[in-house]
Amino acid sequence: MQHGQLDIHPNTIALIPCQEGGEKGTKILEVDRERFVPELPLNIVKKSCKYFGSDYEGRKNATKSLIHVRHKPPILVDPHTATILFPTKSPSQPDCIWLISGHIKDHTPEGKKTEVVFSNNQSLVLPISYGSFINQYHKAAALQVAYEINIRRSRMQFLKQQGYRAMEESGLYWI
Repeated sequence: MQHGQLDIHPNTIALIPCQEGGEKGTKILEVDRERFVPELPLNIVKKSCKYFGSDYEGRKNATKSLIHVRHKPPILVDPHTATILFPTKSPSQPDCIWLISGHIKDHTPEGKKTEVVFSNNQSLVLPISYGSFINQYHKAAALQVAYEINIRRSRMQFLKQQGYRAMEESGLYWI
């Protein structure tokens, strides 16, 4: 990843393995565009984890610790924007698609597949059963909730140690 070039950011919707001109790579869906990167999705996820101060194995271990998921875990790539990706199948499979959970607006079964509507109203029929999709989507939601709870606890602990107080019309109270 070149300095300043980031393949996973808040406008990223999905990483889809593909071939363009005989070259294997990834179609990156973003809110306002699509682009091809000559790298496999898992490599992009791994590089993005490093960009944000960890590595892929560390993020996987954090997921295991927070929500006790070991199989096809969602990955919190960017903790500052809570950008969470989840795989549609084993990440080691070359046809694994990665979805950013925060951009999923709707989802419906389509036979043995799943139609997903994203935040930009673009829809995609994915080769994943609806049950598997829901399971993966729920894992990502559980990771987000666990992460947000830990952030809130940390902030509250800091505020208590600082002796901060809050004020409402009824008067002062300690938090």
